[in-house]
Amino acid sequence: MGKDKDNTDQIKKRAIGGTLTLTARRVILKAIDALGMIFLARLLTQSEFGIFGIINFVVFTLFGFLSDIGLGASLIQKKEKLKKDDLSTVFSAQLILVLLLNVLVWVLSPWLINVYHLSHSAIWLVRVTAFCLILTSFKTIPSVLLEKELLYHKLLIPDVAETISFNLLAVILAYFHFGVWSLTIALVVRTFLGAIILFVVSPWPIIFGINKKSLKHLLSFGIPYQTNSLLALLKDNLTPTIIAFFYGPAAVGFVNLAQGIASKPMEITNVVNRVVFPTFSKIQNNREQVARWMEKGIKMMSYLYFPLVFGLLVTARPILTFVYASKSDKWLPSLSVLYPFLIGALPVVMTTTATNVLYALGYSKTVLRLMVVYTALTWAVGVPLIIKIGYSGIAWAGMAVAVVSVVLVLREFKKIKIEFSLQRAIMLPFWASFLMAATIYWPTKAYIRGIPSLLGVIILGAAFYIFYLFLLLRGRIREEIRLFWDLLPRKERKEMSS
Repeated sequence: MGKDKDNTDQIKKRAIGGTLTLTARRVILKAIDALGMIFLARLLTQSEFGIFGIINFVVFTLFGFLSDIGLGASLIQKKEKLKKDDLSTVFSAQLILVLLLNVLVWVLSPWLINVYHLSHSAIWLVRVTAFCLILTSFKTIPSVLLEKELLYHKLLIPDVAETISFNLLAVILAYFHFGVWSLTIALVVRTFLGAIILFVVSPWPIIFGINKKSLKHLLSFGIPYQTNSLLALLKDNLTPTIIAFFYGPAAVGFVNLAQGIASKPMEITNVVNRVVFPTFSKIQNNREQVARWMEKGIKMMSYLYFPLVFGLLVTARPILTFVYASKSDKWLPSLSVLYPFLIGALPVVMTTTATNVLYALGYSKTVLRLMVVYTALTWAVGVPLIIKIGYSGIAWAGMAVAVVSVVLVLREFKKIKIEFSLQRAIMLPFWASFLMAATIYWPTKAYIRGIPSLLGVIILGAAFYIFYLFLLLRGRIREEIRLFWDLLPRKERKEMSS
């Protein structure tokens, strides 16, 4: 009995440590990527950005997706101890699939570049990118073994090495005018380095062989899991498919940059959800308590999320002019996409939390059903808008789907008798953020002439946001600070207090 308790305590300790490590990893990697993106946006042309985005999607995202079939996820969720047959089956099946897909890419590459109106030299960009899939197949088993044991801190080493090597090498090569090849070469180096470091950190005896019984068992989970991922893939990738076909690589570059900037505040929701998600799983039988905690979680994220979104709405133009370019209008066409992307991002503060709660309560089929609706709506609205009004149509479609998603999610929660006040959760931080944005609007237009003055306006905005919070809270500051404190898991609270 005592031994079981020790094992349970050890698992809990690893889980809490894993949550913090995953959060730290995400923050570190996103910060490095954001810095690398700024330098690359200054050094590369819009078309070069777009060409890499198209090829990366077709080869690494689409064909990479087909090479997975959910086998890695099947290993992670498997309750029994992993056997050699399981590991060899997953490794061998993925390697065979990847090799077949490489042959397919090699044959189809001339046709692919014609479809996307790329130059003949892009054939080798496609083929070299496909080679990265072979290297990626060697990363699956070491990653699974670490995740299975909740050793997330060891995953941080290859992830950071990959991110730093990619961004550093890509920037250096772009500086020496390698163009789109700077990104492709950096991708190969990144993938190779990640595979080597993962094998050193988590070595395993590479075994070839497929066990039919093991494969059948793993596919029973992997295929449904991958179906959900397929819907997400279809939903989020109108850019390199429809836009590339109609408007070319430069348009893809504009949309990808805008999407990247608009998604930055969403990291807040990812971090907070990682912290509070375990709580929802523990209290899932008490619907009233789930509703209270959900409202608290949304409010906590709103305090951090809304000022970032409203701040970006006001400062988007100078950010594109002075940060992503050197005092030029190089990336200003992205504004037509960035504004609706940012407005459409506002509901995320609620919908991401709602999705996590549904998963925690065991309503995975509900999430899948909602994803089907979102995907169908994105394509049904997005394609006509893209054809009618241009590449900014994708952002307006996303905004429409975001609004619909709020209505659908609230309806699902009403069905399962979890009722919370969305208005009470978001209105105060929403209005404080809105007033802050209105206050800095004129200084942004009148005074920003470079990065120093942009930083000055950002600091001014932060000060005004805090001022409006104090004004609107009217003496409830301690109560709201307590909200943040209560949302921390008990283990972290004890450590912070000691």
